[in-house]
Amino acid sequence: MDKIKKEAIKLVAFCSVLIAVLLVFGTMWMGSSSKKDSDKAVRTVSLLYLDELAGRREQVVENNLKNNIRTIEVAINLLTDEDLSDKAHLEAYQSHMKKLYSLDKFAFVDTEGLIYTSVGTQSNIGEYDFDYKTISEPEVSVFNLKSPDKKVVIAVPVAIPFEGKTFSVCFMEIDMKVMLAGVSMDSGGEGATFCNIYTQDGIALTNTVLGGLSADDNLISAMKKAQYDDGYSYDRFKEEFQSGKNSEVSFTYRGIKETLSFVPVVGTDWLLTYLIRESVISDSVGYVTTDIIERSIVQSLITVAAIFAMFAFVYLQSKRNNKLMLEQKTAEALIRGKQAELERSLSLQRQLEEQRKIILDALTTAEEANKAKTTFLSNMSHEIRTPMNAIIGFNTLAMKDEGLPEKTQDYLSKIDYSAKHLLGIINDILDMSRIEAGRTDVKHEEFSFREFINQIGVIIAGQCEGKGLKYVYGEVNRIDDSFIGDDLKLKQVIINILGNSVKFTDAPGTVTFTVEQLDNADDSVTLRFKMEDTGIGMDKEYIPKLFEAFSQEDEGTTTSYGGNGLGMAITKKIVDMMGGDIQLESEKGVGTTVTVSVALDKVVKPDMTDAADGGKEALAADIPLDGKHVLIAEDQEMNAEILTELLEMEGVTSELADNGKIAVEMFEQSKEGHFDAILMDMRMPVMDGLTATREIRKLSRPDAQTIPIIAMTANAFDDDVKKCLEAGMNAHCAKPVDMERLKAELSRCILENA
Repeated sequence: MDKIKKEAIKLVAFCSVLIAVLLVFGTMWMGSSSKKDSDKAVRTVSLLYLDELAGRREQVVENNLKNNIRTIEVAINLLTDEDLSDKAHLEAYQSHMKKLYSLDKFAFVDTEGLIYTSVGTQSNIGEYDFDYKTISEPEVSVFNLKSPDKKVVIAVPVAIPFEGKTFSVCFMEIDMKVMLAGVSMDSGGEGATFCNIYTQDGIALTNTVLGGLSADDNLISAMKKAQYDDGYSYDRFKEEFQSGKNSEVSFTYRGIKETLSFVPVVGTDWLLTYLIRESVISDSVGYVTTDIIERSIVQSLITVAAIFAMFAFVYLQSKRNNKLMLEQKTAEALIRGKQAELERSLSLQRQLEEQRKIILDALTTAEEANKAKTTFLSNMSHEIRTPMNAIIGFNTLAMKDEGLPEKTQDYLSKIDYSAKHLLGIINDILDMSRIEAGRTDVKHEEFSFREFINQIGVIIAGQCEGKGLKYVYGEVNRIDDSFIGDDLKLKQVIINILGNSVKFTDAPGTVTFTVEQLDNADDSVTLRFKMEDTGIGMDKEYIPKLFEAFSQEDEGTTTSYGGNGLGMAITKKIVDMMGGDIQLESEKGVGTTVTVSVALDKVVKPDMTDAADGGKEALAADIPLDGKHVLIAEDQEMNAEILTELLEMEGVTSELADNGKIAVEMFEQSKEGHFDAILMDMRMPVMDGLTATREIRKLSRPDAQTIPIIAMTANAFDDDVKKCLEAGMNAHCAKPVDMERLKAELSRCILENA
C-alpha cells in the first residue's frame, strides 16, 4: 500500500512539473509576440494622438491671437478726443489700457518712426519686426526673440492725428507666458508628452527644446544630432518645418525614441509642436507585458500547487473526519456568539430610535423658535418703520416750506440725513437677520439692463458729485437689453460696493464701474461687474475678514467714514444666494477693486414685443400725476396726514378710510372711475389690507378687477411682498414713503389700467 502511494505521488509530481513548464514557456512566447505588436500599436496611436493634440492647441493659440487683436481694436475704439488733447492725457490713457488688459506696453508709432509709450517716447523702432511705413493689416511678431524675456507684439495700422503728427501704427506687448495662458506647455503622463511653440527658424518661444532633452537653443540645430526612423530624414524635416507645413517626424535622440508632430499657427510664422516619448510609453506597455508574464508564471505555479493540494486533500480526508466533533462544538459556540451579537444590535437599535426621537423633538423646538424669530423680525420691522415714516415724512414736508430760515433748513437737512442713515442701519440689520433666517428668496423676473444701469448711475454719480469725485462707467462689449433675474438684489449688491468706493475715496479721486457680458453655452449669460476706486484701500491681512458681519478694519475707519460693518456681509450673502462669485483686491493707500460675476437667463422675444415694451416705458415716464384721485386706506393718523400732503404736492387728491372695511365700502359705493388707484396699508383694525384687497377684487363691478391697488406698508419682507401680490395687489411700496418710488409705481399701474 505504501509503495502504491509513493508511485502515485511521483506521477502527480511529474505531471505537475510538466504542466508548469508548458504554461511558463507558452506564456513567455505569447508575451514576446505581444511586445512586438504593442510597439507597432504605440507608433500608430502616438501619431493619431499627436495630430489631435497639436490641432487642438493650435486652435487655442490662434484664438488667443484673435482675442488680443480684438483687444487692441477695442482699446483704440475707447480713445477719445480728450485722450488726444496732449501727451499727459495720452499717457494716462495708455497706462489705463495697460492695466485694464494686463499689457507690458501699449504704444503708438508716428509716420517718422517715433514710439509713444505711457512713460515717454522711444526711438528704437528698428528693434521691432513690423514695418510702420507699410503695415496694412494686423501683424504678430516676437520682441527679444533670442532672449528669455520674450514678448509677443501685436501691431495694427491706424491713422490718428496727434499734435501736428499722425500715428500710423498702434501696438501692444504681451509677456509670452501671458500670451500662452491656456496652452499647457507642461509634460503629461509621466514625462511622455511635451508641447512647445517655435518660430520657423527653430527658436523656442518657451525657452526649452525637445522637452528639455537638448541643450541647444534651436530645434533645427538640435535635430541634426537625431537618428531618424525609416521614411524620415533631417533634410525632409528641415524643409517641412521651415516652410510651415503640417507634418511629423520619428527619431531617436540620446537613446530615447520620440515622435514630433508640428502644425502652423495661422497669422504667424510659429509652429506648435507636440513631442511624445514613445520609449516611455513602450516601457510602460513593456511593464504591463512583463507583469502579465510574471502573473502567468505565478498562475502556473498556483495550478501545480492546486494539483498537489487535490492529492493532499484525498490523503488528509480521513484525518479530517476525526475533527468533525470539534468543529461541531466550535460551530455551536459561534452560533451562541452570533445570538449575543444580535441581542446587542437590537439594544443599539432601540437606543438609536430613542436618540432619533430626541433629535426630532429638538428639530421641532428649533423650528418653533425660528418661527418666533421670524414673527419678531416682522413685528420689529413694522414697529420701527412706522415712527420712521412719520419722522422722515414730516421732515420732508417741512423742507418743502421755502419760507423757512436758512439755519432751520440746515437743521432739517441734517435730520433728513440722520433719519435716512438710521433707516439704512435698521434695513441692514433686518436684511442680515432675514437672510440668516432663510426668509429671503431670489426672484426670476425680466428686467431692463439699461434702466438697471441708469438707476445705479443716478445714485452713484450724485454721491460722487457731492464729494468732488469722478465717476466713470464703461462696457467692455455689447450688453443685451434685458435679462431674467433679481434686479433689486443685484442692484443692492452693486450700490453697496460702489457706495463703499465713494465713502472711502477722497477728492480728487475716481470711481470706475465696468460691465462685461460673457455668453455661456446654454440659455444664460454671465455678467461681470468690475468696481474700482482710488480710495484708502486696506491691508491684505484684513481682506478675508471683510465679509464678516460687523467687521471694521480699525476703530479709526468707523470714526472717520462711518458704517456698521454689515454692508459687505449682506452683499456676500446675496451674491452667494444668486449662485455668483465676488472677488476683492486692495492695496493700502492705492485703492480697491471688487469683481462680481452673476449668471442671468437670456430673454428671447420678438422685436415687435420689444418695441411695445419700450413704448410702455416711455409712456409711463410721461404720466405729470396731476388731477388723479386716490383712496388711502390707513389707520395711523400721522401716516395718513403725511401721505395726503405729499400727494397734494404732486397734484393728487385723496379720500381717507381708517380701516379695510371702510375702504371696501367707499370703493363699492363710488361711481366707476371715481378713484384712479387705492393705496392700501396691510395692518389695520377691523379688516386688514390683504382681506380688503380680496374683497374688492370679488366685487361684481367692472373696475373691481382692474383698479390699481398698491401696498403702502411697514411690512417690508419678501414674504410680505409675495402676500400682497397673491392677494391681488399690483405693487408694494415699503414705509417710510419713497415718493419717487411711489410716483413711479402709480404711473406704471395707472398706465397699465388705461
